[in-house]
Amino acid sequence: MDWMDARAAVQEGAGTTGPAPVEGLLEVLNEPQRAAVEHTSGPLLILAGPGSGKTRVITSRLVHLVTTQHVQPSEILAITFTNKAAREMRERVEKLLPDVKGFWISTFHAFCARFLRQEIEILPSFTRDFTIFDTSERNALIKACVKELNFDATRFRPAAIGGWISATKNSVAGEDGGLELTLGDASGMEDEVFRKVKKRYEERLREQNALDFDDLLLHTLAIFDAHPGLRDAWSYRFRYVMVDEYQDTNRVQYRLTRHLSDAHGNLAVVGDPDQSIYSWRGADVRNFLDFEKDMGGATVVRLEQNYRSTGTILAAASAVIEHNSQRKVKELWTQAEDGDQLVLMACGDENDEAREIVAQIRSLQARGRAWGEVAIFYRMNFMQRALESALRLAAVPYQIVGGTEFYGRREVRDLVSWLRLIVNPRDDQAFLRVVNAPTRGVGATSLGRLAEWAADRRVSYLEAARSEECLSTIRGRAKKGLPEFAATVEELAHRADDEAGLALEAVLESFDRTRWLNEIDDGDSVMDRDANVEELCTHAREYDKLNPAGKLRGFLQDVALVSDTDGLEQGDDAVKLMTLHACKGLEFPFVFIAGCEEELLPHARALEEDPEHGIEEERRLFYVGLTRARERLMLTNARTRGFFGEDRWMRPSQFLDELPSDLIEGMDEEANEALGTFEPASSGDENLKVGARIYHDHFGEGYIENLSGQGVNARARVRFDHHGTKELLLHYANLSLL
Repeated sequence: MDWMDARAAVQEGAGTTGPAPVEGLLEVLNEPQRAAVEHTSGPLLILAGPGSGKTRVITSRLVHLVTTQHVQPSEILAITFTNKAAREMRERVEKLLPDVKGFWISTFHAFCARFLRQEIEILPSFTRDFTIFDTSERNALIKACVKELNFDATRFRPAAIGGWISATKNSVAGEDGGLELTLGDASGMEDEVFRKVKKRYEERLREQNALDFDDLLLHTLAIFDAHPGLRDAWSYRFRYVMVDEYQDTNRVQYRLTRHLSDAHGNLAVVGDPDQSIYSWRGADVRNFLDFEKDMGGATVVRLEQNYRSTGTILAAASAVIEHNSQRKVKELWTQAEDGDQLVLMACGDENDEAREIVAQIRSLQARGRAWGEVAIFYRMNFMQRALESALRLAAVPYQIVGGTEFYGRREVRDLVSWLRLIVNPRDDQAFLRVVNAPTRGVGATSLGRLAEWAADRRVSYLEAARSEECLSTIRGRAKKGLPEFAATVEELAHRADDEAGLALEAVLESFDRTRWLNEIDDGDSVMDRDANVEELCTHAREYDKLNPAGKLRGFLQDVALVSDTDGLEQGDDAVKLMTLHACKGLEFPFVFIAGCEEELLPHARALEEDPEHGIEEERRLFYVGLTRARERLMLTNARTRGFFGEDRWMRPSQFLDELPSDLIEGMDEEANEALGTFEPASSGDENLKVGARIYHDHFGEGYIENLSGQGVNARARVRFDHHGTKELLLHYANLSLL
């Protein structure tokens, strides 16, 4: 069947009529946005600057295709990078077309999971009831493989092997084959260990009917490559393919996108090379930069009007990113006012930095702003400790952004594993997690014997637990506990086709819930753990309501694909803490970026591993952080910082020097006034006067504009000749009078 025949068949089956156009859809768009929405034939590249309304453009284009081009929703595939973004896109489309269903809007991983639920049985060893292993489960299985192969788990760390396996899989599949990655400076013996563990790991995945995150993409690509008829059928299925955040695609995702759009060429990609920050995950900015060359005749639309930030914030961000060479030039502009200047705070150490940030936040709150309007970004997770301590001490409510936190709780993971085992009896990782939840006296020795017996016969742990022959090797309480557990799972097996809420209720009714929760010793109260169980039940019921066709399998798929920002509730009145990588796609009125120092931002490892491209990606990461701010942006750095047990002297980030000095001011005036009259606390400080010329080791010469505070809080606001205005703590500044 050629494309025209397939297109005719699609139209004949789907009909050619669609909903009436949504009134006023185009009137609210600016000219470039409208051009992107009205483009309906051939490849399209949308260069979308931060805050330029790209989500509105994507959703409007979906609605426009359905209401004016008579495209059926099921003929449109829209892919983005986070569950949060996909959910927001679906909600916007549903608001515009409440009676229209059938759009395919999802992440790459969710699309591939949905595809594989239908097509994976074309591959040997897998069924449609496969389990999706998250990173922690992947590492647990790798650890078991290392132990099984008699290698040293302390020397060959599962997380390191897992990262290498992931990189290897993607490098091989990303360019139509090729050589696997080596371990760089590692010895030949280590290289061989990694390869043997990888081989055993993949065997164990097949035995357990399980896929890791990479496999979702790679198995889909393998099916497309090996079965062109099936690939073309899926390409014909979608008349239009749209990919958001295209600058963050890796080569596997690039190839999948091409497979899905080759039949018709109606591929629209949206993104911004200046926000490509995931090369460590395999993202290749060339996919975006080379789009026009790869897709001949592509139309290019630039979205340059920013609706988020003040003119000052945009000017600062643009000045920084202009230092990069790997980019497509765009001129961001806004109709908003210039707004406040950026605040740069130089602090003594990480604790002083945290106190300064909290003081500024409390000043904002005293002026009527909500806690939830504030976000603190940082480059590395270890920086979170000092910030949390200062926030708690000042009684400032805060939320650490990480959607996986709830699903990482032991009681929640236990229940999810119960559900996984019902759907996929071959899931040995789920078996190991819940065979003693609640306890049944199955110890490590018994599990070792069961695992050995199962491995010899190539059967699942659950099947082994049912076998009289296997049980004859087991002693003690486990001899009774194992078959009782297997019988409970078997009784629940018919729940695999139920709604998620009903299946979860059945699991909780199958054992003593109170005893199980009391047995968990993780520092939380039983009441807290029980509340988490109820929250999971609520989530399952809500999923059933919103996805009546999803059932338990769909719910488990959603849970497996939870990402770092899915737990963020913008309505919560709490300061948000997150890494710079996690802030992508978010925005806040007030943003603090902590740790603007060499070795942190830019990170030393990025510069060591790839000096040429590493600095550009670190600058893009800084740019992403800058452009999350709507009203005010505050940057901090410390002169000393604790690094894994030792204090280091730090230098301010080179990116701070790229900020125009006329866009920067010192600390907030009201916060300065709150510090009170200046009273010197150390010898030498009593000679400092407003207007005096001074010298600073890093910033050079300048003059004092203001003095305030007492003791350790004594500080000077200094206007430097070449570095703008800085607010310095005198205890650390070491100023010299000229």
